[in-house]
Amino acid sequence: MSSFLTPLTGKKFERGGKGFGRFMAFKVFKEVYYSSKQTASDQPLPNGVYLYDPFSTEDNLVRTLNVADKIVHDADCGVAVMLGSPLNEYEDYFKLDSKDSEHNVSAEDVVAAVLDHFLIEFLQKKVPKHFILTIQDVPFNLYQYFNDGLSIAGEKAEFLPVGQGSNSFEFTYYKVGADQAKKHRLYFYANNRAASEPENISSNLNKQPFSEIVGQEEKRYYYLVAVSSEFFKSSQSRDRITNLHGKIEFDGKKKSIKDHLISLAKKHILEIEAEYTAGRRKKMKEDVDHLIAIDPLLRRGLGNKTSAEFVRKRAITETREQLASDLFIERFRRKFDFSKLATDASLDKLVSIVRTQIPEDAKEALAVYVAYRNQVIRIFRELLKKQEEGLATEDQVHQLIYPRYKDSEEVDFSSHNLWLLDDDLAYARYISSDRTTESAARNKGEYAHDLLINNENELMIVEMKRPQKKSYDGTKEESTNNPIDQLKRQVSAIRKKQKVLTSGGREVQIPSDSMVRGYILADWNDSLQTYLEQEDFIITNFGGRMAYRYYNALNIMIEVLAFDRLVDRACNRNEAFVQMLDGRSNYDRIQNSPLSSD
Repeated sequence: MSSFLTPLTGKKFERGGKGFGRFMAFKVFKEVYYSSKQTASDQPLPNGVYLYDPFSTEDNLVRTLNVADKIVHDADCGVAVMLGSPLNEYEDYFKLDSKDSEHNVSAEDVVAAVLDHFLIEFLQKKVPKHFILTIQDVPFNLYQYFNDGLSIAGEKAEFLPVGQGSNSFEFTYYKVGADQAKKHRLYFYANNRAASEPENISSNLNKQPFSEIVGQEEKRYYYLVAVSSEFFKSSQSRDRITNLHGKIEFDGKKKSIKDHLISLAKKHILEIEAEYTAGRRKKMKEDVDHLIAIDPLLRRGLGNKTSAEFVRKRAITETREQLASDLFIERFRRKFDFSKLATDASLDKLVSIVRTQIPEDAKEALAVYVAYRNQVIRIFRELLKKQEEGLATEDQVHQLIYPRYKDSEEVDFSSHNLWLLDDDLAYARYISSDRTTESAARNKGEYAHDLLINNENELMIVEMKRPQKKSYDGTKEESTNNPIDQLKRQVSAIRKKQKVLTSGGREVQIPSDSMVRGYILADWNDSLQTYLEQEDFIITNFGGRMAYRYYNALNIMIEVLAFDRLVDRACNRNEAFVQMLDGRSNYDRIQNSPLSSD
């Protein structure tokens, strides 16, 4: 026998295949058995049982009679699969409902995970009605289990201007029980099949399930949105539509077609969930009113709007702290419109504006921010010193600059200190910290970028080394002692994929011709200097120790910066604000203000 005909995707379990059985056999289980109806020369045969052996030199499917009593498939069609003997590293997951299990997994958790994996197939009705999962002799009909938790919430069509015409996009909204799904998601549908993996759309919507009362019980559910259109052009691969990333102007905003569709889906859901939306807006309005009562100056952030009108323009999930930040920013936007300045305005003109045209309360707020930055600089300097308990770790430096295991879909510009590297980085299009290019956080022993920052036509990758690190070796590949090799491998992987995935599952395209800048941040010492000389770097000492080299094939410029240089330059940039606020010369370099850093 060469293959089984499965109910989902045809000949899945086959010799040399890359399907479910191969994955499970290698990754989780020692034993995988299949049973199916058999025919030979149009004559029915007894149902056979086969062991899946990925290492077999003959056939991956080996006929066996030893487990016929454990796996029985009596139906005339379909296939039964028995998975047994978990590998040691996974064994704890299968101690179901056991107090000895670290993971505390139940049979219902396993059912929910399988449902989540086959979610699209369930929605497209490709799953047989007798899709039975038996766990410790307890059968679960997954088809029935899924449909018991599914309902259609509504449908809506939208038109977007693409090219010279207007294209229709149809949205279908499903309510999926909280036991059958784990987040709000959206997928694109083309040519009568799913053409993308589900995207997480919980951000700026609701990270928790919605709820409603059905009869006497509360039903908790997530939304799954299917978007279809004749406009979509799908590739041969299931998970890609080729024309989603073009940018269009719609509703006063220019962004990709995909992002517009996701925004519309969230808007529709908030309209369907009118009670939830009204409750959130009411709470946000109360927060704004309370913030203004505490600090009346924040009222200027409303402009000519009421607090209710201000709140309607904000994301539904904004916290009290985010609303305060929004009011603060809007308040200063109304102080002086810097966009009216000529592009060739002189430094003297800018200094004059800060000194004479920005009101005193705005200067006071700027002074508070400058003082905050100087405190961060002081902390940075302390981390570079040897403490009583030893050296600061790379993680401490990393955490100060940007929260670890997060990206810019989870962290806003006010919650990090990327200005230590460059003030422009605070507003980059996408920032990822301690994550892989597949959107996952770094696991122990796994390599991922420390920081990845994507702007319009340039990608930046930052590798940070432990303060006072003294061991570098260019002969060891894929070693933390060889950061240049680390950066080059990271860039090669990104060049090959031409994309990275965000925490929300969104694809960030990285064109193959994008310039890449790689930065290595480290304490300068003899070991680092020797390492860089052996790697043919140009070393300079203008404004602090640094080195650089351009790699033509990868189109990457790698710069190595001493921590001291980094912190000194950040201090100098901040000092310019201090001097202007104090009315001192921009060139005297005398740090005599209480706002100045040490």
